[in-house]
Amino acid sequence: MSLPTRKECLMVLRMEGVPKAVIQHAVTVEGIALAIAKAINSKHSRAVDERLVTAGALLHDLGRAHTHGIQHAVEGVIMAEEMGLDPRIIEIIRRHVGGGLSPPEARALGLPAWDGVPHTLEEKIVCHSDTLSDANGRRTLKHALKHIEGKGSPMYTKRVKELHNFLSGLAEEDVDVIGPW
Repeated sequence: MSLPTRKECLMVLRMEGVPKAVIQHAVTVEGIALAIAKAINSKHSRAVDERLVTAGALLHDLGRAHTHGIQHAVEGVIMAEEMGLDPRIIEIIRRHVGGGLSPPEARALGLPAWDGVPHTLEEKIVCHSDTLSDANGRRTLKHALKHIEGKGSPMYTKRVKELHNFLSGLAEEDVDVIGPW
């Protein structure tokens, strides 16, 4: 299947019954993710597929139509597969949780023992943009880390920092200063 447009993604979220607050969160994640993608593309021509980033960011929490726990990633993957969505979007949904989860970490959380660590640039951008988003909108890495410390393993915090530094390196500026704010 081809990548759904932004409008189509928003329609899918509404039709599947994703709560309005979650849709607003997805739009915030999209804004952060697109800003990071554009910053990287300005330094590395066409390194990031901005259409995939848009679709992945908007649909990353599709599973929240059914559950708001960590299981939402599993539900989202199932829903996306049933809809016949592009496999790249399905992998973004699978790999957006917690800065990325290894199979043993996923299993320990009651998830399938799948590889939930983001690999592609688009997966990394959406995953990190989700981390940089909260109920009030955009937050800095410092605030995100403060929120997550104690909630997960030290490996989670380490992975989030590494992802931030990796994306900042590609953008040639700290992701914290890249819009939107």
